[in-house]
Amino acid sequence: MRQFERTNVSPLNSRSWNADTGFEVKFLKAVRLDDSDDRILAESGGAARDGEWVVSGGYAACDLAQGHRAPRCRCDTTFVAAGTRRRCTLAEVADIDEPAYEQVKQALARHFLEDLGAPTPEAARAAAEDECAYTADLAGGFPGDVWITVQREPTEDGVGERYSVFKRLMIGSHKL
Repeated sequence: MRQFERTNVSPLNSRSWNADTGFEVKFLKAVRLDDSDDRILAESGGAARDGEWVVSGGYAACDLAQGHRAPRCRCDTTFVAAGTRRRCTLAEVADIDEPAYEQVKQALARHFLEDLGAPTPEAARAAAEDECAYTADLAGGFPGDVWITVQREPTEDGVGERYSVFKRLMIGSHKL
């Protein structure tokens, strides 16, 4: 099990350049092996779709020292889908291309501005860039094609995140 601390991350730290494509970043995708996420996340907006791009989602965590809001949001063990803002408990480390990365940033910026009340579009874009850079940096620390889970818990400094890593299995549409 690996533990990572959330820090300010430059988006360039998580990028590597590929001679063929010019852009290559690792990111996270939702994994759905069965309907368990549908069942446990039904009260909190539902489960992310299989293959949907997800971010770490630390920005959406409750004050875990005070407990969860009702209904239980499961923010301590889930990632957040960039488009639908639904959650998943298992994510796959995968390469993302530049257009998809930009779409994730735009979706998050809209969410931060329209739903979470960012004071300006610039502040929303900066927060979205930070969340995407953090997620790309996190994913870049793992080998490709592994699955990860997250466990958040209160710490003296706020919320700590620990990630467990699993070798991807050949199950359903998820190739070896």
